[in-house]
Amino acid sequence: MDLDDKPRINAKTFQEPLAKLAEVMAQKVRREGAASLHAPDFVAEDMFTIIRQALATYHLLFYLNADERREQDCYWNNNYGVVTAPLVRSMIDCLYNITAILEDPNRGVDYRKSGLKKRLADIEEDEQNYAGKPEWDTYNGDQKWALRNLIAGSGFTEDEVRQTKNWPTLGIYLQGKSVAMTSNQRFLKTFTHMQWRQYSALSHGAYEGYIGELPAGAYFILDSFPHEIRPGIEKMYLAFLTRHIGRAALILLCLITEIQMYFRFEGADINNRIVNMWDALMGFFEAKELYDERYAALMKERGIAQSASI
Repeated sequence: MDLDDKPRINAKTFQEPLAKLAEVMAQKVRREGAASLHAPDFVAEDMFTIIRQALATYHLLFYLNADERREQDCYWNNNYGVVTAPLVRSMIDCLYNITAILEDPNRGVDYRKSGLKKRLADIEEDEQNYAGKPEWDTYNGDQKWALRNLIAGSGFTEDEVRQTKNWPTLGIYLQGKSVAMTSNQRFLKTFTHMQWRQYSALSHGAYEGYIGELPAGAYFILDSFPHEIRPGIEKMYLAFLTRHIGRAALILLCLITEIQMYFRFEGADINNRIVNMWDALMGFFEAKELYDERYAALMKERGIAQSASI
């Protein structure tokens, strides 16, 4: 690939502003979200937690790849940036969970019930595996006591939790059905195609993840290449970094935009800040593609943008 063939963007135009906007949205959901969801208060609380996870991941990717760290830390290794790139996939799951709940806020009840059910099953499996060992009996008893308090505090019975269906993974959510896919399914399908798929492959240690759009595997075995080509591989890291940092920012912006399109929060100049962030990220092909296909019309319809294009 052409080493200079990478998006021409300036991270200073979006890194901190986007993070601050995401924190505003997280607090808005926590404080004002329940009134609009028409669902139990804990649904907004769980959405708050999901947003914070996505934001923490975004912060981590920038922290690890800061210029001063890569250029001045003698212990820095490009492998660290490559091996954390699959965290972009975890941000996609955060986006999925949020949009699936916003599609039908009552799903937020299923989201929590499913998590409680799985945690209960984990504890009971440990009880069976380690029965009769005093230290494990005490530990598992404490874990179950805490979980039962959380179940009751959520307004559920233990039987309700046991009978609930498991929260579908993104892959299951996107599986073909006899009826047409929803607009949200079509939107999220984008994140399982082509360049986005490499993050999932890398997280599973699959071979296609090593030889995807950017040859991530080359960094793990750099010392096996001839000395004369190693500098070229090292140089390619900037292209790798630009793309996966930009995609992390894009996912966070999609999450913010989806939330605002649903809640239409007032104050904090949210709408203008969202428009400005889309403008800052338009140097990425994926940003323009998602904006043109999904957000241009919806942002205009929901009063976020005044025009159908940025």
